[in-house]
Amino acid sequence: MILDLAIDGQVFITSPIDAALQEIDLIFNTTNTELIGHPTFGTNFEMFLWQLTPSPQALERYIREKLNETFFCKQLDLTVNVRVVDGTYRSIYYVQITVTDPDSDSTGTRTYELK
Repeated sequence: MILDLAIDGQVFITSPIDAALQEIDLIFNTTNTELIGHPTFGTNFEMFLWQLTPSPQALERYIREKLNETFFCKQLDLTVNVRVVDGTYRSIYYVQITVTDPDSDSTGTRTYELK
């Protein structure tokens, strides 16, 4: 599979894992209602700011729902891990998404991290 997502044709994504990581990056960097015609695409993490302390399980469920809407992520094995890192003034969420291609060898695993 070769998928060209660049405007100038210079960048090629040649594996399903790379395409899935690109989808994940697009989802996390797009807010709801930003994509015309698809108002539910993207994440809206601002809603978690208004909750006092959303649980890591609630955030993980939300992320899994968003990833299930994508083409390549649905075809691969995903592991979503959300944990809270306590800080001096406030805590932060550490999100780790591991993407594995079951049809690939041992190099078929990559990780996306979000803090």
